[in-house]
Amino acid sequence: MPLLVSILFIHSLPAQEKILTLEECLEKSALNHPVRDQADYLAASGAMKIRNLNRHYLPEFTINGNIHYQSDVTEVPIRIPQFEFEALSKDWYKISLDASQVIWDGGITRRSKEVEELENMIGLQNVGIEIYRMRERVITAYFNILALQEQKALLELHLETLQSKLNEVESGIRHGAVLASNADILKAEMLKMDQKLAENELNIVLAYKILSILTNEEITVDTDLEMPVQDTYMTAGGQDRLEYGLFSLQEQKAESMKKVVSSRLMPRFMAYGQAGYGRPGFDMLKNEFDDFYMIGARMSWNFWDWNKGRNEKSILDLNRNIIQSNRDLFSQNISIELERKQAEVLRYRKLIEKDEEIAALRAGIAKTYASRLANGVITATEYITELNAETEALLNLKIHQVQLVKAQYDYLVTAGKL
Repeated sequence: MPLLVSILFIHSLPAQEKILTLEECLEKSALNHPVRDQADYLAASGAMKIRNLNRHYLPEFTINGNIHYQSDVTEVPIRIPQFEFEALSKDWYKISLDASQVIWDGGITRRSKEVEELENMIGLQNVGIEIYRMRERVITAYFNILALQEQKALLELHLETLQSKLNEVESGIRHGAVLASNADILKAEMLKMDQKLAENELNIVLAYKILSILTNEEITVDTDLEMPVQDTYMTAGGQDRLEYGLFSLQEQKAESMKKVVSSRLMPRFMAYGQAGYGRPGFDMLKNEFDDFYMIGARMSWNFWDWNKGRNEKSILDLNRNIIQSNRDLFSQNISIELERKQAEVLRYRKLIEKDEEIAALRAGIAKTYASRLANGVITATEYITELNAETEALLNLKIHQVQLVKAQYDYLVTAGKL
């Protein structure tokens, strides 16, 4: 029996509501962002490119074969009685295994690896920037839901007030103190409130669906969103934006590419070897099939490229100037955006101060008109006008309070501090 009682008690408890915070939504959007997998792909691709560059230092082996017929061959013009030189055949055959080993390539491979590593870091930085940009959309969707919920609460309160006043008016009609048309006016206004509530609920459902898509999580209207608290925010920022890291990596890449260009003008050293079989071999006086081999080393030095390398470096310097120009433009845009965000915060604070005064005045006026309607002094139309004014004042206050917190978060996102 005690177990049965416990089970019944547990089932009789009200279902616990889900509560979701803005920080959780931001975390989910970052973890489930569609481009997040690109980081793994970039890392794998970069590792393979580095492995391929490292293999430049491994020996290369090739098998070469050659068959040809030539119109003439070398002949010995001197006849020596004791020696008989067989005339060479005009058809030649050769197959060989050739090997080559880089000893030093002027630093091209090492510099190319630096370029590839920077290219991979640039790709990862772009992924981080794309993920961070999603925060703005998540914040907008989150606060849109909060604003719609505040609107819904006020509409429901407005509807309850109308219903209560309708009950009073109908009582006054029965006692002959109030005109019957006042009840119809109140009922028509209640129908308008029903329409607004239905539209509001559809908008809330849509907003939740958008938030679900952005976070890649199933978030239903049964999930309560916690109102964030952000009383303080930075008054200066922007230096923490990931884009600055991207500009720096791009500049480093341009500098590394200049070093690759310089390496092309350095001498290169290589060991090589060859082993084969054919006719004739290395002894050109033997007209028979023979094996042969040789080993050696060679140097090559392209010490003059007709200023191609210098021109390429000039192009890379111009690219760095473009990167710097983009950095300056980005800084300017961020500074303007931060000033605008800060102005929004100050604007909403001032609006809220006036909203509170207006709401308090409208509440007093609406209360007075409610009493007059109950006594038949005014019409329902006059009362509804003042009641709507009170609701609008309260709605402005609630919406501006939500927008103030959103503006503070927008500032932090723009500054790169969230």
